Amino acid sequence: MFCTQCGGANEDSAKFCASCGAELQGKNTATHQISMDDYYKAIVGPKSQDYYLQRFSRFDQRGSAGASWNWPAFFVTFYWFLYRKMWLHALVYFFLPTMMMVPASFAAAMAGSSANIVSAFCFIAYLVGIFVLLPMYANSFYYNHCQKKIAHEKASSNDVQRQLSELTRKGGTSGIALIFVVLLAVFGVGILAAVALPAYQSYTMKARVFEAVKVGSQAADSVASYYNQHQEIPANLQQAGFTTALPAFVQDITINRDNGVVTITLSAPQLDGKTILLVPSVDSNKQIVWGCMSQTIEKMYLPQHCQQ
Repeated sequence: MFCTQCGGANEDSAKFCASCGAELQGKNTATHQISMDDYYKAIVGPKSQDYYLQRFSRFDQRGSAGASWNWPAFFVTFYWFLYRKMWLHALVYFFLPTMMMVPASFAAAMAGSSANIVSAFCFIAYLVGIFVLLPMYANSFYYNHCQKKIAHEKASSNDVQRQLSELTRKGGTSGIALIFVVLLAVFGVGILAAVALPAYQSYTMKARVFEAVKVGSQAADSVASYYNQHQEIPANLQQAGFTTALPAFVQDITINRDNGVVTITLSAPQLDGKTILLVPSVDSNKQIVWGCMSQTIEKMYLPQHCQQ
């Protein structure tokens, strides 16, 4: 015999279901009056059974389905449809944007100068539909779905146990939704690895190069100040009065006493050993100005004034 709670198969002599532990009603179904709740339990399954039975009971008392908010349908609509084995609903929801695009485009084309207003209205209507109306009536969709399944099984067989067994087999929840979630997670990780991580690494390299140039410019200013006072290039940065602590990703800053070029050597990942040069020149006011360049770092990572 089959359990009216979970639809599991049991020995005819069994008193309790081997799957869920519920008391079995016996082989002769005439001794047990099957109610709609029994059918609902079979089609809904054990997951969130009480939640849906309460709402289905209200719909039965009212005589029709109505508004009843469903949070899972709000947050993960497509996966909720799959989870509840509402395949057609999931398919319609998946292609809904494309289905709405055609009439929306036609309406915008007919509107002429008001096309932007019509497009905005269609977009707002779409958002209201999927984020308000759909979760508001999701329980109604599921109720009608279950009613059709129950009616089909009643029409297919007069054997109540068989009806409950088929409803249990066809109803309940599906692991396909979980598969989609896993695939989405894998896809998201792939996108992260392919786009986000390189973008983050590029941003980090640019930030470090910018900071290195900033610190190097401070050292160059100290060299220029020393030169203006003594009319000679200092032997090292300490002599120039530069005592600022270097960032961890800057290995060293040195000065070439022959030509005054300040060399910034980096030690960060992907930048290790690469250098930035600050080259001095004298302007019309006989003031030292510094040009920035690098022969070892790609231009895309350099500040704008260093991309020479």
